Amino acid sequence: MKAKIQILGGILVLVVLECAVAYLVLPSQQDVIRAAETQPKEGETAGVQTANEAAPLAANEETVEIDLNEFGITAYRPLSESTMRIDFHLYATIRASDQSEFESLMEKNKNRFREQVIVTVRSSDEGELTDPSLGLLKRKILEKTNSILGKPMVHSIVFSEFSFVEQ
Repeated sequence: MKAKIQILGGILVLVVLECAVAYLVLPSQQDVIRAAETQPKEGETAGVQTANEAAPLAANEETVEIDLNEFGITAYRPLSESTMRIDFHLYATIRASDQSEFESLMEKNKNRFREQVIVTVRSSDEGELTDPSLGLLKRKILEKTNSILGKPMVHSIVFSEFSFVEQ
């Protein structure tokens, strides 16, 4: 009986030590929020531009909105046993000087683009779809669009007539 209590006590001490180490090593929620807020500022000051980010527009540079088509997406959620219906019209803003090149690249990649939009929307959680600005969804589609095009031509994504219904 004494041996069982010693083993149980040893396991208990080990668990308490692991919890203490995890508490000291893992960052707090405030630390994570602070790091997330400062991260874009550091990228901006360093002038680093990734392949999926479009160069900033000059103040006098003209942009155009390009129609990227209408989408009607249905997604079944087995965990909640519900079906989501998402309908929207999608537009992209690009430099006016890039319009002809953009249209030819989109014509070559229209099916890949459509598939990426559908996959992105279907994999989005309810919070992303109910966000009033649809910010995260816009950034995901922007990144995938520029990746498909091979160069950062799209500056922003615009949703029109957005409708999200869960049944």
